[in-house]
Amino acid sequence: MSSIFALGIDIGGTNFRMGAVGGDGQIQAFTRTSSSIFSHGNATQILKDEIKSYLKNSGFEGRIKAAAIGIPAIVSKDKKKVYSSPNLKGFDGADFGSFETEFGFPVYVDRDVNFLLHNDIAKLGLIGETTVLGFYIGTGFGNAISIGGRLYSGSNGVAGELGHVPILDSTDVCTCGNVGCIETRCSGKALEALAAKYFPETDIKKVFKEHKTSPVLQKFVRDLAIPIATQINILDPDCCIIGGGVVDMEDFPKEILSDSVRFYTRKPYPEKNLTLIFTKHDQQSGVFGSGDFALNEYLRQIGNNITNK
Repeated sequence: MSSIFALGIDIGGTNFRMGAVGGDGQIQAFTRTSSSIFSHGNATQILKDEIKSYLKNSGFEGRIKAAAIGIPAIVSKDKKKVYSSPNLKGFDGADFGSFETEFGFPVYVDRDVNFLLHNDIAKLGLIGETTVLGFYIGTGFGNAISIGGRLYSGSNGVAGELGHVPILDSTDVCTCGNVGCIETRCSGKALEALAAKYFPETDIKKVFKEHKTSPVLQKFVRDLAIPIATQINILDPDCCIIGGGVVDMEDFPKEILSDSVRFYTRKPYPEKNLTLIFTKHDQQSGVFGSGDFALNEYLRQIGNNITNK
């Protein structure tokens, strides 16, 4: 059994999950509850109280070396402040700077998709790959980038907002406040709008199963390939990971998406050596990704301290 643990925290639009991730890669004391607890009152204080209660009730009080919090938001480069969280309004502008003082261990905050990519890299054995791209089509269009074994955050900490690349001649208003973001066409929200318009009698969960050959849905899937191929053409990755709730839907045509990505990717390279991997997440994926990230950061810092002595 592992003797070193980090706390992985995954806050989504629907579920709030926590777990202690050990150095052996196992998750202990996993919990899940509704994210609605953050809808009223001070969201950061509620989160602090939830963490305190978790540590006390799980038996991990005094045993956690670091923590990481994944949230559907854009986060500052120092991983302490949320700039914008449209799906969890209580965290808009939230400052996590006091968390380390409160708990006595390092606390990292980042976009949830970054930790999903960390999870996938670890689970798929891609740690040695130089450039790995993650594309996660859920409610929105999530994207994460790993270069040289490190999550790439950019100048302001908000790199990877592929869903907010603008589309020419589009006047659709995005939830981020901009006009013409690709997420207005390529996302679960966009799929729901299409289903409501063209297949109103069909449960959204079965829309691909019952209407897979529909030109409307096939165009939607081909459109998903355009932002994916765009980033591939820019970064020439070693590997691309594709997942998310939309891709996980029953009878989702992965072969059409894969073929379309290859169609739009530059020839002969990077298309010739393009590796696409479809992944599937479970309730613990974000917890493992955030917890394992925090654990690695803690061990890296310990190593740096020893080297610098």
